Amino acid sequence: MSEILSERIPLELEGTPVSSIMIEEPFTCTQDCTISDVVRMLAENEVSSMPVIDERNQVVGFISDGDVASYLGSNNISLLDSTLNIYRFEDDSALTSRLVDLLNLDVMDIATKRVISVREDTPLDKAVHTLSEKRIKKMPVIDGEGRLVGALSRRNVMHAIAGAIGELKARS
Repeated sequence: MSEILSERIPLELEGTPVSSIMIEEPFTCTQDCTISDVVRMLAENEVSSMPVIDERNQVVGFISDGDVASYLGSNNISLLDSTLNIYRFEDDSALTSRLVDLLNLDVMDIATKRVISVREDTPLDKAVHTLSEKRIKKMPVIDGEGRLVGALSRRNVMHAIAGAIGELKARS
């Protein structure tokens, strides 16, 4: 399992590359996995999301527990017609029925396909800005050829900040 080593957390965060604090071997799934496979992997590995990769280790999607939960939630639809009448359609399918439908899907049916990623040599402050601006919790880290080499999460960033604060306090 991947872990962040405290000795890898730099004191000076400015200019620090993402590669110095990223998860080096993130859990992944392949594009031919089913949602049943993905749910099992997320639960067994106690992670909330993972990149979806192809046979060349290229990121082709990203799946999260939020994607699964969104599919399982009831879908109530409202439509507004040209006469400004509102029509509401209630989703009356049972949760069990939606779960059965979900488990039969391929991961790419609900995975995010336009994945926001960051290169391993990107300065940490730029990567943190991307996480914040796009309101995402984790993103794949890729090399110059677009192959997955890691993942960066807000948790990694918090560990780096905590390490820098600890070092600053020790110097004082």
